[in-house]
Order: sequence, then structure tokens, then C-alpha cells
Amino acid sequence: MLYEKSSLLPNPTTPFWSIPAAPIQKEGSSAVLPTCADVVIIGSGITGTAFARTLLDTDGSLEVVMLEARDACSGATARNGGHITPPLYHDYLDLKKKHGAEAAKQIIQFRLSHLDELINVAEEEGLTGESQCRKVDTYDVYFNKDVFEGAKEKLGHYLEEQPSEKGGWGTTEGPAGMQLADGVCGVISTMGGAVHPYRLVTGILSRLLKTYSSFQLYTHTPCLSIHDNIVHTPRGDIRAKHIVHATNGWTSYLLAPMREKIVPMRGHMTAQRAGTGLDDGWLGTRSFVLYPSASEDRWDYLTQQPPNPATLGKKPHTEFMFGGGIEMGTQSFFDAVGCADDSQVEFRVSAYLGGALAAYFGKWWGGESADEDDDHFERGRVKKAWSGVLGISADGLPWVGSVPSKVSGRSEGREWIAAGYSGEGMVHAWMSGKALAYMVLGKEVDWLPAPFRVTEKRWRKANIASWL
Repeated sequence: MLYEKSSLLPNPTTPFWSIPAAPIQKEGSSAVLPTCADVVIIGSGITGTAFARTLLDTDGSLEVVMLEARDACSGATARNGGHITPPLYHDYLDLKKKHGAEAAKQIIQFRLSHLDELINVAEEEGLTGESQCRKVDTYDVYFNKDVFEGAKEKLGHYLEEQPSEKGGWGTTEGPAGMQLADGVCGVISTMGGAVHPYRLVTGILSRLLKTYSSFQLYTHTPCLSIHDNIVHTPRGDIRAKHIVHATNGWTSYLLAPMREKIVPMRGHMTAQRAGTGLDDGWLGTRSFVLYPSASEDRWDYLTQQPPNPATLGKKPHTEFMFGGGIEMGTQSFFDAVGCADDSQVEFRVSAYLGGALAAYFGKWWGGESADEDDDHFERGRVKKAWSGVLGISADGLPWVGSVPSKVSGRSEGREWIAAGYSGEGMVHAWMSGKALAYMVLGKEVDWLPAPFRVTEKRWRKANIASWL
């Protein structure tokens, strides 16, 4: 299978977010590896970073090694849409049916906590401007009447059982004066967030490297295998007391029994120049999830870069960050499932993403815009298109906790995992990584939803066919 070799793919597509590259892009790539560590973290994305920050800020004496197969933060974190918009009313009834009302509410609160948590982290790290971490108005836009009516019904049930949120939601018929296409049937609105994920994560890692001499990051150092408590890399072996799997879509490369529990899936993103007819008044302050058809299983997502200058690299040009283009059950969907090759962009999906925005905004889109030429970007509407690998959980929920010996094939209590966010990493990954750090430190984490915890029983029961 493709994903068995995917962690070694040397030439991934370049995401917009990583231009220009962070100073730590190739950190430790030529340094000598240590032979032992208290903790080895595999993966340098948002999960591994949340884990490392929590662990080190709690006990800075621990010897912590982070391994990254490619450049620093070059996986899904640097390839997503930058949107912090948790699925809430969309999932609540299903979560309640499967896990009970209390667990469903805890999962919802866990997702909701990410917005304030990430904003606070950015402030504490001095990265608010650099990371563009901010609150935005977010809109679920429906183009089909039946799907919109179904969404309103779900929202009603959700608010009945989450009364504290009633004042934070709005429902309007039609385009609601939002410069959307005339075909819009209705809009559901609330508060969400947006962030430059690459700059947030690389900024935090840079601070940790400066603050803690006990923390080391080694890029271009793939973990090839694990035997007992020894991590094997092409550059040497490291003996560790604890090994943390923070590789999401690539989990099964090192944990083969997780192959049908966390399945890779290729997704696509673009950075596009906005049409000239759109109002400048809301640049960078809105986020959208767009439902264009009669299926609630098809959606696209959109945020926009703010116009304020950044201290790293060039000033943003208010680019539209637009992704999606896949509907469950279609050929493009089945082509994407099981694919962990982020070195290519699928033509059908990129062609759709390149044309859909003008249709979504209709007559308001106006003419095409342009900015200065830059060798890093394409001309025309689409400045950059890239792919990334999601980690689809077989039961729809993240996997967080100690890896059972049945799954690792090794002694229990040494290996840990936080992965399987099913395309919703920005509202699951940070707090999952944080929770995992507390677990490794032997602390209670009563705010982590019980259904997220890794058990052998859950592992046996989870069936990817139920998701497909």
C-alpha cells in the first residue's frame, strides 16, 4: 500500500503557509543524535508541539528529542486551512446516540475550548501578530433547501441541550446581504477562529529550543522502526523511556495494527487571489463552510488572510485559503482514502477548487485581481495549490493515551499516541497533545473525553467501514 512508504516521500508539494520557510526548517538535520532520551516525540506538527510545550513547561529537566522525517512542521499542520471552526450542531445528535449525552457535551466543550486556548497560547508566546490567531465570524452556507432545513433542525436540538450558547448563533434565509451567490438558501452563523498554523507551531518550537537546552529537534530524521524502547533512524538509534506517536495520518507506518483504525486520506488546499468586486470591509474577519449540493457530506471551507503586515516574510495579500473539493461516496473520495502521497495534486480536485470561488460569490466576485510577481507563486487566481494527509479515525474520534501492548507489540506504558483527527485537527490536536503530556507525567486529565482514550476494547471495535 502507498501509505506504508509515505513517511519517506522526499518531495512534498509546498504549501502557501511555509513560504517563507521558518529559520528552524532544517533544525538538527546534520547534528549528531543522542543515544538516549527521557522522551522521543515522533512528529513536529501541532500535536507534537503541544505535547512538548506542556511537558517542558511543566518539567524542563526532561531530556526530550523530537524527530521529523522532513522539514520542521511539514505535515498536515502546515497544509490545512487554518480554520478553527469545530463541528458542533452538525455532530451533536450522532455523538449523543453513540456515547450518551454527557460524553457528547464533553466532546463539544473539548472542541470549543481550542479557540480560546490557541489564542491564549499565541499571546503567551508573543506570536499573536505573527500567527494571525484571531476570532472570526464563521458561516455555514447552504445552497440546498432540504439540507438547510435539516441543519436548522440539528441546530435547534443542539441549542436545547446547550442553552448557554443560544445567544451565539444566528440563522438567516437567502444570501443575507453577504455578497454570496443568489443560489444561497440560508446561512447559519456563529463565532469561530483562524490562524496561520505553520507560523504558530514553528514559533513555539523556536522558543522551546532557545529556552530548554534539554530539548532537541532533528529534522530529516525519519523513524524507521521501534524495537522495545529503541527508536531506529537512518542516523542512529535512540533509547527512550517514553515514545510519543504524533504522526496522525502516518500512524500505521510505525504501529501496523492501527492500519485500519487511523487511515490516511489526501486532501487539497489552495491560496487564491480574491475577486476585485468583494467588499474590503470584512477582509480577514470571516470564515465559511460551504455546502453546495443536496448532500451534507459535501462541503468546502474558506478563510481569508488578514491585511495586517506580518513580521516574518512579506505582507499578506488577503488571500483566500480555500480547500475541499471531495464528496463522500464519489470516485474522488475513494481515490483519496488510503492515499498518503502529498507530493502530488490531483487534477480534478485542483481544477474544481480553482473555479468554485467565483461561483460561490456569483456577481459579487468581480474581475480577477493581481499582486506583484513572485517566483514562489503562480500567476492568475490560484497562487498556490498543494495536498496534505489527513488521519481518518475508524470511529470518528481522536485516539489519545497509552498504546496497548496488543497494538504496539511491545511493553505497555512506554508508547503514547495522539492522532486520528479526521480532518478536524485544529479543534482536536492541541488539547489532545496537551492531555497526552499530562498523562506521561502521571497527572489526571478529567477534561479529556472518555471516548477519546485508547483501549484494546475500542481498538477491536473500531471499524473503518462504518465511516466509509
